Amino acid sequence: MFGRNQFDKQLRVDARLLQVPSSERIMATALGPASYEPPVVIATDKALYFATTIEPNRVEWQQIAKATWEDPWLEVTTNENILIKLHLDPCGDLPPMVRDRVTASVLFRETLTLDNGGTITAIGRREPDRTEVSWLIEFHGDLDPNDPLTAQGADTALRELRNTLGV
Repeated sequence: MFGRNQFDKQLRVDARLLQVPSSERIMATALGPASYEPPVVIATDKALYFATTIEPNRVEWQQIAKATWEDPWLEVTTNENILIKLHLDPCGDLPPMVRDRVTASVLFRETLTLDNGGTITAIGRREPDRTEVSWLIEFHGDLDPNDPLTAQGADTALRELRNTLGV
């Protein structure tokens, strides 16, 4: 009993250091190396919290494009294509919780063919407790998202999808 109370007390301290709001529910935790300050990674109902340097980090679930787990590394790629590598030992329930939370934020995932024959994937996501849907476009193959014709084709395809879905 004493051990569990000490763990809960330490987790509350770590959550404060990571600036986890009391309004968010902690769903899973894992330990990182002693070089993390604090040496814990926390998954809440709204975001992933960690600190590998002095400043705490918060990444909301809908901002994560991809998460993979290969013991002992959790790799998270953001929508801005930033790779975050977190060393977890022990990992606890954190990796499956991250997968569940990221997956739960995805409402729609549709591959669309553009007029030029290229394909994109449109991903519609919703933040917890919100009604708005945000969209992420993944360009496949050698499509250049900076090419005006490709960008226009992607915008048209997304608009048609949104009209079909009513969002």
